[in-house]
Amino acid sequence: MNSMETTKEIELLEHQRNVTTEKLNSLITQFQAALPSAVDPWMRKEVQRRIEDHPDVVEKLGVEKLKVLKSKLNDLINSLPKIVAQETSDKSDWPHNRQLETSGYGQGKNEAFFNKSFRNVINHLGGLLDEFGLLTEPKGHVSSWERAGNGLFRYAINPSFDAKSIESITIFSKEYAQHVELTKKIEILEKELAKAKARELWESA
Repeated sequence: MNSMETTKEIELLEHQRNVTTEKLNSLITQFQAALPSAVDPWMRKEVQRRIEDHPDVVEKLGVEKLKVLKSKLNDLINSLPKIVAQETSDKSDWPHNRQLETSGYGQGKNEAFFNKSFRNVINHLGGLLDEFGLLTEPKGHVSSWERAGNGLFRYAINPSFDAKSIESITIFSKEYAQHVELTKKIEILEKELAKAKARELWESA
């Protein structure tokens, strides 16, 4: 192909990739809308587990303080859409907006972004558990929470997030594969274009 033909081919592929990018953006938006519903039961279950694992702490807290804990938990859950937006707002971190070699996709980390988002959202529960003395583990148990500094906490073990439970993630994986394929084709053609231009320039000299 000459440089003009190659340029047209690149433009066609770029258009196709732009269409795919819009689909992927929409799927991230759907994921953001669905994530609070996945986090809600996880948080409630984690608090329930902590309550059962710390009967002595619970007894000391008493009914009134437990009511406050329950109220604060409900407030936290009600604010999940805002927290999710905050934790996933960096568009440069969305898989399709990153360089292929750093996206984590297709390299054994297929759900890096989605898993990280889930963990970053559930991390917001740590401060509440700590406030009511429920962050420590019973004797002999591995600690599932760790302090991350500045009053922040991180859930340090596998939170058992089932990405398949959110349909947009499954669709995203398929669309993303197409996005990667188009990007690779464009990169190859861009190298061919540079060679074609150099060749044509040489021939016209």
